[in-house]
Amino acid sequence: MPTNFTRLLFSYIFLINLLVCTYSCRKAEPVETDVIFLAHKGSGSNNYNDNLLENTLPSVKNILNKLDGAELDIQMSLDGTPWIWHNDSLSGYICDSEAEDIIPEMRDADIEKIRICYKNRTDRIYKLSEVVDWNNSGQGIYLSLDIKISFNANTFNLYGGREGYLIKLANSLISVFEHYKYVDRTLVEIDNQMFCSILKSSSSTKAITTCFMRYQPMEDKIANAVKLDYDGISCNYTDPTVTSASIATAKKAGLKVQLWTPYYRDELRTVLAMNPDFIQTDNIHAKQALNIK
Repeated sequence: MPTNFTRLLFSYIFLINLLVCTYSCRKAEPVETDVIFLAHKGSGSNNYNDNLLENTLPSVKNILNKLDGAELDIQMSLDGTPWIWHNDSLSGYICDSEAEDIIPEMRDADIEKIRICYKNRTDRIYKLSEVVDWNNSGQGIYLSLDIKISFNANTFNLYGGREGYLIKLANSLISVFEHYKYVDRTLVEIDNQMFCSILKSSSSTKAITTCFMRYQPMEDKIANAVKLDYDGISCNYTDPTVTSASIATAKKAGLKVQLWTPYYRDELRTVLAMNPDFIQTDNIHAKQALNIK
């Protein structure tokens, strides 16, 4: 039989192991950060989100208690209504149809009739005003609007050219945000100084953060953003010129920095360590993965 000394020794070893396990297994306290996390395309691209269609009001609502805001893609109809849609056309998304309709070539009444399908999911196309009205009811999340302008000349000719389209869209956004309480939590991503100047000239939208988005090295992007009087820059985090140092340079120049779109935890950690102001991600659980409040 074990002696009293042996029993005491075993008990001591057990207690030490228990304390070590308790200490090491204890969940770390959530950390705080000033970085704003935005859900790309509402609450994630269709390539990642198996529950909701991207760029829809339900997908935006899905971010509550998960991330700080949403990124949305904006196009305008012939009636001057900003709609939320990413691709140049609706090809491949209209339920039971092979139509290749283009939103800037369509009237609101026709857009409203459309049902969109992707895999086993079905929804409709939403107006930006629907998201704004919902958010204005007290949610207060951030919204980043990617202004889509990659249409061909034939589409823009319906508005008297690309400039005519952007003038009409800028004024439409001013109307949408006329009574909006969270303009200071709103960003636009675009490479068009005239568009941003129109927004800044209105009391409804002057507090919007304009983000310069052009595919060029950070040094040039920062210089051009400052020269063109933008408030910030929007960048792909995989661009090799996007570094902690170049982001610090942008901030020193008075610019906000928005990076997109890390997904996996290691990618998110890498981007967070660069200390941008905003991170767009398709991972709705990004903050949880990083143990961030």
